Amino acid sequence: MPRTSQGKYVTRSASVFQEGDEAWKNGLYNQAKEKYIESAKLYHDDKDEEGEAFALVRLGELQLSLDEYEDAEKSLKAASELVKHLDFAQNTYGEALIRLARVEIARDENDRALRYLNQAKEVLEHIGNRDLLGDACDQEAYVYLNKCQPEKALASYRKAAEYYHMEGVTLKEASVLRAIARLEMKNKNYDLAHDLLEECRNLYRENGDLLGEASALSAIGCLRYIIRDIGNARKALMKSVYLYGKAVHHYAEAEALLYLARVEAFNQEQGDFERAKTHYRRSAELFSFLENDTMKHAVEEEYHNFLNRINAA
Repeated sequence: MPRTSQGKYVTRSASVFQEGDEAWKNGLYNQAKEKYIESAKLYHDDKDEEGEAFALVRLGELQLSLDEYEDAEKSLKAASELVKHLDFAQNTYGEALIRLARVEIARDENDRALRYLNQAKEVLEHIGNRDLLGDACDQEAYVYLNKCQPEKALASYRKAAEYYHMEGVTLKEASVLRAIARLEMKNKNYDLAHDLLEECRNLYRENGDLLGEASALSAIGCLRYIIRDIGNARKALMKSVYLYGKAVHHYAEAEALLYLARVEAFNQEQGDFERAKTHYRRSAELFSFLENDTMKHAVEEEYHNFLNRINAA
């Protein structure tokens, strides 16, 4: 595994591994693969099996991101074989199994993915790695959603949130709470969903994650709109638009503006038609700036339908 001392890599194998990470970050995927392979060989020469496995896991992760499923599976299986019997390297073994599950998810082989995840959970429970256990449960929930089993997905998400909470991994916990809230909204458990989203928002805010907080607020606004709480929907979505703008995330800002326009267009008594017009136009302008013609035209069509509705009234 890459080792550092005072922030500096202390072995050639670790240094080459870092070069692979830098190449990946800069979009130099072939160079990154070469570096990970070189790093794995250097770890092998050093008789560092966990380091070799760690490099192969990262290689497999990159290959998976490039939809190279067979190569990813080969790399990850090689990594898991290196460390499966090493007591001190069970973290790396568990991570390799989770990555193998993701390969199967990408292939739409959900039952195979579940087998890998169950194996990973068994390994990680034995060593008490709650962070990776949360990752395994998070992936398990995704598989159950693919299999159209939302109740099982909910149970897995709740377990993931529990693990992340116990470990203090608050950003991952927030993400899972957001997923649980979405499912509870589908079940029309709006009060529970709202409480989850507020908790999610607080976690993002504590971490200074503007985009996360904006996303939670957007979801709160949409939920409030569903239950016709127009005033609170407006407040949440206005905050969301502000935070997305502050974070310079134009696509999400344009989406939030569209939701806000719908809130203001709800009716003349609770909404504000002039504000609705402004929000529709601003949303369309942002999508145009992003050269997203599909969304731009969709917003413009909805805007014109709104104008026709109020003019007819």
